[in-house]
Amino acid sequence: MVLAAVLVGVAFRSVGMGLLALVLLWLATRDYWLPVRYSVGAKGAAARYLGAAYDIPWERVKYVTVTADGVKLSPLPPLSRLEPFRGVYLRFGDNREQVLEAIAFWRELTAGRKTS
Repeated sequence: MVLAAVLVGVAFRSVGMGLLALVLLWLATRDYWLPVRYSVGAKGAAARYLGAAYDIPWERVKYVTVTADGVKLSPLPPLSRLEPFRGVYLRFGDNREQVLEAIAFWRELTAGRKTS
């Protein structure tokens, strides 16, 4: 990351551009650098870390995608062009089954509620 920022600074012959590249790269990869706190509860699911919080209430979840590393809760149908950029991604630790069971439980429990 630092090497890429230095290369940008050299290519543009500007320390400012190098620092800007470093900040942008850090922001783009903050999920991997900062501790993330995931929660699944009665109100919905959330991913929180320094300076950012991504929440989705169960009533807004229209599509669930399970991957090897986690689960994506999306408020849009799967064929939407914006679907990859919306929603909350919850990464699994060693608790894959517990997370999937909790999501299934809360989605089933709130299935009849309307979005307000």
